[in-house]
Parts: sequence; structure tokens; C-alpha cells
Amino acid sequence: MSYPKTFLLAVCLLLTASAAMAQTTVYLEPRLGFGTFQMQSMKELQRVMIANTGLNAKATDTYGSYFQFGLNVVSDLGDQSRIGFFIEHGSTGGRVAYADYSGEFLLDTPLQYNAFGGLFYHHQSIKESKLRYVAGTELHMLMTTMKLQAYTKINSETESSDDKFNSYGLGFKPFVGLQYPLMQFPTTLSLGYFLDTNYPFHVPGELDQQLVINSNNKTIQPSWSGLRINLAVSIPIVR
Repeated sequence: MSYPKTFLLAVCLLLTASAAMAQTTVYLEPRLGFGTFQMQSMKELQRVMIANTGLNAKATDTYGSYFQFGLNVVSDLGDQSRIGFFIEHGSTGGRVAYADYSGEFLLDTPLQYNAFGGLFYHHQSIKESKLRYVAGTELHMLMTTMKLQAYTKINSETESSDDKFNSYGLGFKPFVGLQYPLMQFPTTLSLGYFLDTNYPFHVPGELDQQLVINSNNKTIQPSWSGLRINLAVSIPIVR
């Protein structure tokens, strides 16, 4: 199943879940986030591929921080707690670009993930004000795809490749934040730390055909772990 179709399926499952929770108030919570990523294994891939060319190339983009967006479907679990489901999409990438009289080397490795899972959070007023504090956690199932696009030219010899690899994993994110009603819609700004573990990159549909980067058959996998900042707006849709 392709990643766009998987993401659409997750949306349908979220909407179905909202109907199933119709006995209580159900909220849609669009969310926008920004995060950092470790990606140590991916940075090692860059170093190995540079070394294999024999050129004096350096990475120009090393899997920097980027935006994520998603959607929560939650319902009340008592007066001060909510539970539900979410989907999220995020991306990053790395690039190596080099050219001189001895040759050229270009390596692009864009990555993106789709995640879905469950979340729970507690919210409580701070004294008698409209401001609330929020604390919660999310459990993620991750589906990562990577494109590995490489071009090398040394003297008159050229070589290029364009491959795709997948990886699956699990993640966990505790978070805290503040909530305040903007135009009557509770708006939450939260800070959390995401931890994940992932299966090595492999050929789509072939789990045993893994991507290796040296003669010792060392595999690589993504690491989306890092700080997360999220902004979410809570919109009631079923009462």
C-alpha cells in the first residue's frame, strides 16, 4: 500500500472513530508542529557515500529541523481529561553537492513519515483564569519512506541511481503545555520530546532486502527522535 493511500486510510479511521465516540463531545484538533531530528545513522550514510567517491565533498544539508502537521480526534474522559487518536505527517532531508575539476557528486536523501496512534491528555485551570495547563502522552506507529538519489561523475565516467526504501517503527512522546481559548476555541501550545525505534530501511515489500552501507552489512534506519513544539486548536464537532 502506498504512503498517500495509507495516510488517507488513517484519516477515514479517525473519522470513523469520532462517530463511535458520539455519546460524548468529540473534538477535531488540527495541529502544526516543528521538530528536531537525530538521524545519526543517516548522517553516517552521507559520510560513507562521500568516502566511496574519493572526492573532497561535504554535506550541505544534514537532516535539519522541519514542520509537521496532523489531526487529532478526541473525546472527553471526565471533566479534565481527553483521549483519542491522531495522524501526523513530517519530513526532512539531507544533501551533498560537490563539483571541481576532478569530478562531481550529488546525493539527495529526502525522508518523510506518516504516523498514527493514540493520545491522552489532562487539562486543568490555573487558579480561576481561562489559562489551563496540559500534560499528556502520545503513542506512534511510524511509516518512513526515503528516496536515495545519487549522481557521480569522475573524469568521463558517470553513474546515477534513484532508489526508494521504507522503514517501520514505534514512537512515544510525553508533552506539557498551556491552553487558552482564542475566539472560543481552546488553543494549546505544547512542548514534548519524541523517542522512537525503527526497523532498518528495506526495499518496499521486501523486509529481508535491507539497505547496507559497508562490507560488514551494517544497516541504517531513521531516527525522528527530538524536541517537538505543537500548536493545536480544539473544535467540537459532536455533542
